Amino acid sequence: MKKCIIILVLSLVLAISLGWNAIAQMLKEGTIAGTTTYAGTHKIIPIDKERLVVIYENTGVSVADSGDGPFHRVASHNVGIIYFEKGVGRLRGYISYTDKDGDKVLWELTETESKLGLDPISGTGKIIGGTGKFTGIQGNMEYTRQNVRPVADGTHQAISRGKGSWKLP
Repeated sequence: MKKCIIILVLSLVLAISLGWNAIAQMLKEGTIAGTTTYAGTHKIIPIDKERLVVIYENTGVSVADSGDGPFHRVASHNVGIIYFEKGVGRLRGYISYTDKDGDKVLWELTETESKLGLDPISGTGKIIGGTGKFTGIQGNMEYTRQNVRPVADGTHQAISRGKGSWKLP
């Protein structure tokens, strides 16, 4: 009788642990809704009276509204360039999200009508690659960026809210 109870208990424990693992592995797609806060540095390169280039780099953190998922509590690293002509800018940037395991998702960011002094600014993002568990990931998002007062000259800080979706093969 003791053997039957031990076997039953071990079977139950094994079934529960394998079941949870299977559920965790089944998550192959989802939505994105969250906030990224970041700070960094930039350099302004004047071209002439009507044109300038801004090169930037920043780091920060992202949290998901849901409090979980692959884009919750990830580190962000963002580099890019904004070309301004007659006060209207076009941004092309790349942001990587790195999770607690070191796996990364790389996004390409685009803003087509960033205006000097205008806040908030809207843009789009497209996933262009991933490493580790994110290999083959695809997705996109729309975001709104709100600049905040920098702590020193040559620096910047912002809060960005994004929504979108992702899918693994």
